[in-house]
Amino acid sequence: YHMAFTLTFPYAQAAGVGQGYFVAADPLGPTGIVTVQATVGNVELRITRYNAPDFIQTVTQGSTFSVQLSNIQTIGIFALTAATGTITLITPV
Repeated sequence: YHMAFTLTFPYAQAAGVGQGYFVAADPLGPTGIVTVQATVGNVELRITRYNAPDFIQTVTQGSTFSVQLSNIQTIGIFALTAATGTITLITPV
């Protein structure tokens, strides 16, 4: 049984810096929708998953990217340039 939850993290990272924002408590990891809103700069959204390939997506300045994935283990942002924005994880009920 998983409760629905929403996590929102602002990020501000220098170029070349990676930062993790979520680590699953449950080894299988939740299913959820991850959204990156890239306010300034370009970043890579990096999601590791249980028993599934890593998900990596570049998000460019001024754009918003969303993906729904299952078995989310970790969510991180790697700054390709100096970057600020917001990352959100929403899990369904």
